[in-house]
Amino acid sequence: SVFDISDASAFGGNVQTSLRFDRKPEGTQVEIRLLASDVDGGAFGTAAGMTRLVPVGTGTVSVILKGPGRTWDSIFENADGSVSATFGPGALSKFNLPAFLKHTEQGGFFALDDVSDGTLPIDGAEVKATISRGVARLDKAEANSAKYKIWLSGIASYAGRGLALSGGVIQPDQPATQKTGQQGPNQSSFFVGGTWSTPFISPISRGVSGE
Repeated sequence: SVFDISDASAFGGNVQTSLRFDRKPEGTQVEIRLLASDVDGGAFGTAAGMTRLVPVGTGTVSVILKGPGRTWDSIFENADGSVSATFGPGALSKFNLPAFLKHTEQGGFFALDDVSDGTLPIDGAEVKATISRGVARLDKAEANSAKYKIWLSGIASYAGRGLALSGGVIQPDQPATQKTGQQGPNQSSFFVGGTWSTPFISPISRGVSGE
């Protein structure tokens, strides 16, 4: 059986989606395709249950998933496919970058909630992920602001909601040399662990100041 929405208005833009069920001897196979064009990232993220570090701005989201299962959870836990999203100018909600960089300079674990009292204006953001058996591998995840570029890579699991990500904050326009003539550090790198709902940050190197 097939369920199609060819063109619908939602989240301030247009949404096309299809849902296909193939009943086979080994079980039901489900294929989900979604293309959301010119949608409000904040509204789309809230509807998808994602309120953290979701770009608030206009963008396009594409989702293709296929897997066995009878419930939504079992489908997502076993799905293969891809997710991609591109957003234009806007902001990252619940993210205080100066406070984040200050914590990375100080060292030690800290919760992302500790730096959620702010918003970061961005020029754009892009995410590309490959899904295999319910585990998303980030092929590309970048957000660019006027002074910084933020990137992430690694994996996120649907079943356990676990995170194993590395990332960095780069200051591209920082002068390459200092008074000593040595190249100055221009990236703060970190590890992200924990779960979707309670991510924790562990600094790896401290190269960018939040000042």
